[in-house]
Amino acid sequence: MTKYYVRRVDQLDAILLDDELYSLLNLHYRKAFKYFPNSLLVRFGSEIDILFKFLYRYVPLQTLRCSFGQSLFHLKYRKYPSYEDASDSRLRLFAIVSVCFPWFWNRLIRKLISLYNTSYSHKALDASYALESKFSTFYQLLTLLNFCIFLQRSAFPTVIERVLRIRPVYSVPQEIHFVNNYNVSRELLWHGIAELLGFILPLINVHKMKGFMKRYFLVKYFRSYNTKQAAVQSSFCSLCGEIPNFPHTFGCYHIFCYYCIASILMADPSYLCIECEIKANGLDSIKPLAVNALELVTL
Repeated sequence: MTKYYVRRVDQLDAILLDDELYSLLNLHYRKAFKYFPNSLLVRFGSEIDILFKFLYRYVPLQTLRCSFGQSLFHLKYRKYPSYEDASDSRLRLFAIVSVCFPWFWNRLIRKLISLYNTSYSHKALDASYALESKFSTFYQLLTLLNFCIFLQRSAFPTVIERVLRIRPVYSVPQEIHFVNNYNVSRELLWHGIAELLGFILPLINVHKMKGFMKRYFLVKYFRSYNTKQAAVQSSFCSLCGEIPNFPHTFGCYHIFCYYCIASILMADPSYLCIECEIKANGLDSIKPLAVNALELVTL
C-alpha cells in the first residue's frame, strides 16, 4: 500500500542511529561506575549492562511508540496488517525478546547447569554451547533471508519485528520523490566525468605544463634582449625570486635554490630554463655554486 510505504533507507538509518546513540550513552554511563569496587562490577556488571540496554530500548517504546532513531525520521510502530497503534504488551515483548533473551540464556540457564559439579552438568553445559552455536547460525540465516525480503517489500527490517507483526510506519505524511530519467542521466554523466578526471589528472605533469606556459606565453614577450648579461649579474633564484638557499645551477647562467630546482627536476627531468631555455638532464645535472662566487644583493 502506497499510504503505508516507508523508505528502506529511513528504516536502516534509524537502526544505525540507535546503535550509535547507544554506544555514546554506554560510554558515559560506564564512567558513572568508575569508582565502584571492581568486585561489584565483576559480579553484577552483566546485569547492570543489560538493565541499561533494556531501559534504553523500553523507555522510548513506551513513551514515543518507537526508538530514538526512528523518532528522528517520524516513524512509529504499528500492527500489521491493520496498521493500528501497536499495543503496550507487544512493544514490551519486543524489548524483552530483543534485549533480554541472550542474557537470560547466558546468565540463568548456564548458571543453573554449572551449579552441579557432576559429569552430567559438564555434558549439559557443552550441549548448551553447541545448541547456542546452531541457533546462532540458524538465526543469521533467517536474518539474511528477512533482509532480502525487506529489500524487496520495504517492510520488517528485523526478524523479531516480522514475528511480532509490528513495523515502523510514518506518523506524518511524507512526500514521495520520484526520480525521472533526466536526473538519472545527469547523475551518471557527472559521475562519469568525475571518474575520468580522477584517472587523467594524476597522469598530467603540472610542473612541466606550468614551465611551458611561462616560457612561451609570458617570458617570451616580456624578457629583454640582453637576458644572459642580466642573468650573470643577478644573484636571485630564478624560480622563487629570493636570495638562493644552497645555490645550485645546471649549466645555464641562472641561479636556483637547491630545493626549488630539485623539486622541479624530480617532476620534470628535462626541464628547460624559463629565461634561457637550456635543458637540464635530471638531478645529476645540478651542481653546487660557491657562495663567494655570487654577487649577493644587500638591502
